[in-house]
Amino acid sequence: MKIATLQFSPKLGQVNENIAHADAILSSSSTSLHDIDLLVLPELAFTETHFGPPTELTTTTGYNHPSLESITPYLEPTAAGTSTRWAILTARRLRCLVTVGYPELFSRDPPPRSTLKPTMLNLGSAEDYYTLTAYNSTVTVNPQGGVVAHYRKTNLYYTDEVWAQESPEGFTTSILRFGDQKSGRQISAACVDRGQGEEEQEKKVTQQQQNQQPQTTIHTTTHAICMDLNHHHFIPPSPAPPPSPPSKLCEHILNTRTTLLVLSTTWLTHLPSSALRSQPRDFDQDTLGYWFHALEPVINNVHGREVICVFANRCGEEPGRMMPAVGSKTGDDEDEETGV
Repeated sequence: MKIATLQFSPKLGQVNENIAHADAILSSSSTSLHDIDLLVLPELAFTETHFGPPTELTTTTGYNHPSLESITPYLEPTAAGTSTRWAILTARRLRCLVTVGYPELFSRDPPPRSTLKPTMLNLGSAEDYYTLTAYNSTVTVNPQGGVVAHYRKTNLYYTDEVWAQESPEGFTTSILRFGDQKSGRQISAACVDRGQGEEEQEKKVTQQQQNQQPQTTIHTTTHAICMDLNHHHFIPPSPAPPPSPPSKLCEHILNTRTTLLVLSTTWLTHLPSSALRSQPRDFDQDTLGYWFHALEPVINNVHGREVICVFANRCGEEPGRMMPAVGSKTGDDEDEETGV
């Protein structure tokens, strides 16, 4: 199974430009993408996320959404907006599954008023919060353009809480098929030796087709987004001596016998920008170590069963903060690329 992540630094309010940038990275990638099974993009892939402390959420620096109202122009209808359309086109072109993060507008069945955050109620009228609900989501489409998975972030980071609701469904699992889309990718008349009779040519092409029949792989797949890797609000469910009890995500992975975890993220590094810039090709070992530690309950309890974990993090820098492209490279915009 071949998996690719696309990591780049989106710009504020430039969704179309960000999409064009992503397409350019894919087109110019030195990595072979013609036979990948899955392409994963980061959380809120074509928008930028502001990570200033709460006291800075009233400034105008970065992709700053101090309220639901401020992010409303960027919200996309459920599995039907700009990000989903891009995923469909890309999945058809690359003949693979594609997962992309986006800010979801959901207005059919809003949650009860009593469950809304205080910031959700400052929209001006009672009708507003009854008709406008937002989630931090990912959508996954197959090579035929069909939506095969949709997930809403369960554990919100404080920058999410000013505009997004927690997933009412919690963690979910999908059964995804890989390999069907590869059928016939490399079948061509060019493989037939010239000079042979038509019957011999037909036999040779038929034999090659049989040899290249794809091996379908089915994965029990859990999608998650960034903060989902942690306990809710970083607080374990009950006081306990070390080691800390498993997170809800780890429990879900084990209980559902998940074989593929796809995590789109916008993860911060604690390293200073100078350290990342001085060694742009090095992995951020602290971030990798944190992810491994968070998944220790899974690592220690799968009992020989393979669980593939895919992390797609954005890269780039906001004032005072950097996002390392862990799994590819670390650093700034120059590190935008696809990694397989």
